Amino acid sequence: MMTTSADLVDGAERRPPVSRLRARINFAVFSAVTVGCGWLFVALDRAAGEVTGAGSVSSASGGTNGQGLWIAVPALVALALHFLSRDGAGPLGFTLRFAGRARWFAFAVLLSPVVTVALVAAATATGAATFSFAPRAGETPLLVAVAAALGFLLVKNLLEEFIFRGYGTRTAMALGLRGVAPHVLVGLVWGLWHIPLYTVWMSQADFRQSTTLSWSWYLPTFFAGIVAAAVLYGEMRVRTGSIWPGVVLHTVDNALVTPLLLNGHLTFEGHGDALFGVAPNSVASILLFGGAGLVLLRRRNRSGGHLEV
Repeated sequence: MMTTSADLVDGAERRPPVSRLRARINFAVFSAVTVGCGWLFVALDRAAGEVTGAGSVSSASGGTNGQGLWIAVPALVALALHFLSRDGAGPLGFTLRFAGRARWFAFAVLLSPVVTVALVAAATATGAATFSFAPRAGETPLLVAVAAALGFLLVKNLLEEFIFRGYGTRTAMALGLRGVAPHVLVGLVWGLWHIPLYTVWMSQADFRQSTTLSWSWYLPTFFAGIVAAAVLYGEMRVRTGSIWPGVVLHTVDNALVTPLLLNGHLTFEGHGDALFGVAPNSVASILLFGGAGLVLLRRRNRSGGHLEV
């Protein structure tokens, strides 16, 4: 059948109408699997006698079979739901065809370095931290560590951004929620998904290098930070219809921040990291990344925006 101009929306053929009931069911299944599978695979690792607590967040070193399944299974479930339980919410965001592509990728590449430099400058100027280009004895120099982490992080973050923005955001948007609500919902699932990594698989020595806070303080600030990041990443996904700018931003941010903290370049005094830390749970990070996301949301609302295709 011939497609007429009335059948076109933003250059793409009009999609079937969104089924909110199906979207609710799909998002519930997606959330349950994503949050629950980590603990299931922790149990399987322990039953199999796998050594946990030695993993790295910037390489495959020390990882277990359960940790690999923890990121692979939600991606496979998202794919299955998309193709077998269609909710009309739209594509998965793998496109590279979107307006202002160069501008969005420049934003993705530059945002984290600019924010990180600002936070390090603020932390050192106020005496909250000390910074050194020289790594801790036995650790890799900063630029070498950043470059070495990029390949692994690109693959890891492609899967992660597909799970939480490619499928999660497009499905949450189909629930009919307004404003930041879809991003907050995805952010909460995203945060819960991380907990087995930080409590079981990640080296606890590395974890303590990333924060000076006790768990009772770390958890609420972590969830605030990850929800703020979810607003930014989610709005990038909505504005472009693509997960790729988010993949780039996520990869650059992880590759830069992780060695700064774990290789001893940035050392905080007291609990200075709660204010000026480069990890996403600091007050400054929450304000800067969350603020950037809210600016994008406001601009989309002004233009009568929607999920691009």
